[in-house]
Amino acid sequence: MQTVGTLPRSVCLLTYRTGRWRIHNDGMAEKVKYGITALRYAGSQIVEAMMGLIDATQAKWDLRPTPTRLTEVVDKLVEGDTVISLFPDESGGLQAGPEVKVDVLPEGTETLALADDAPGRSIRDLPRY
Repeated sequence: MQTVGTLPRSVCLLTYRTGRWRIHNDGMAEKVKYGITALRYAGSQIVEAMMGLIDATQAKWDLRPTPTRLTEVVDKLVEGDTVISLFPDESGGLQAGPEVKVDVLPEGTETLALADDAPGRSIRDLPRY
């Protein structure tokens, strides 16, 4: 048996896994969900969003909303993460709204829009900060 350093080669091969074993972090590859509670505009263009990480039950924040640049929100959407709108309700809480999607304006600028435009509800109805 050959040795590499002080470990036998057969033990060292365990670090180079083949297809027989599952990848150790498969369970961590879950879809995450973000929520947007407010938007910041420069003129008529969205430039930032108050975005936080929502837990799987949508009952609480895993990471509270913080100002997030529009490009970062677009990156999350392009990577396949789910981003939803969270509208204020009458009791002072937040109500889950439609998912957010990337929209491209006629001049080629990326912006945000709601995936399902419900009557009377649009991305512009989110509070401004």
